[in-house]
Amino acid sequence: MPVVLYGIVRAGHPLPDPDPDAALGIGHPPAPLRLVRSGPLAAVVSGTADIGELGEQEAVRHLEILQRLLVDGPVLPVRLGTVAPDEDAVRTEVLEPVRDSLPEQLDAIDGLVELHVDVEEAEQTELAEAVAATSLAHAPPPEDLDGRIQLGQQIAELVVARRTEQARAILDELRPLAHADRPRRHHGGPEDPALSWAFLVPADALADFDAAVERIRATRPHLTVEYVGPLPAVDFVEFPARVLTEAREAAADGGSFGGSGRWGWGEDRTGSDRPSKAREREELQ
Repeated sequence: MPVVLYGIVRAGHPLPDPDPDAALGIGHPPAPLRLVRSGPLAAVVSGTADIGELGEQEAVRHLEILQRLLVDGPVLPVRLGTVAPDEDAVRTEVLEPVRDSLPEQLDAIDGLVELHVDVEEAEQTELAEAVAATSLAHAPPPEDLDGRIQLGQQIAELVVARRTEQARAILDELRPLAHADRPRRHHGGPEDPALSWAFLVPADALADFDAAVERIRATRPHLTVEYVGPLPAVDFVEFPARVLTEAREAAADGGSFGGSGRWGWGEDRTGSDRPSKAREREELQ
């Protein structure tokens, strides 16, 4: 029977409490979560007759499962929509190739969680504030095309400089609370966000990080600050390139795995695959 994959954990990792919702996976009909073990590793899966269309509800459910698993130990997530034909394929094609390398990766992120902070500013506010303290604020617009193009370039540079300054100040507040951090998207261009960053934080220090984000929101009401987590620390783990390559090739050749993402470990660090309305830290809402 086909199975949906959610993440890789230690072989002894407990499953979520078996209440009516917490232990059910995605697919039709939804089935209980279970472990497929191989040596020191296990894959968290659920059976499915048909995974169906994947939308926001399935994305949120996938994230909820990962978050529930994360409470009891490290998790290496598998991308939404990964389906294997049966449990034997999970053992031989997913777990066995990495059973010597992934236990060490799990140990490295034990007790750590990933948090995402994304910062944007309304375009009109951004433009007005960027030119407010310059000579451009009261200068008449150029009449010639070259002048208008040059003016647009000047304003774009001012906007980027403003974003960079705000991002640097926010990072200065959050970095001391994190074990590590890294960008999730490109920064520095006129179309780029003010900030899109991942932080690796000890799970027992979440309250301090929550408070810091709340202070940033309170002192910068002109900014929209999205705060998502706790998440598995996938942006801070280097996965075996051989596994990723073989998985991509298998998918391209119509191999065993299918779905919206196949493996996808570490393949896209832009954040484009996270649920479009992933829930924020509940205590901050």
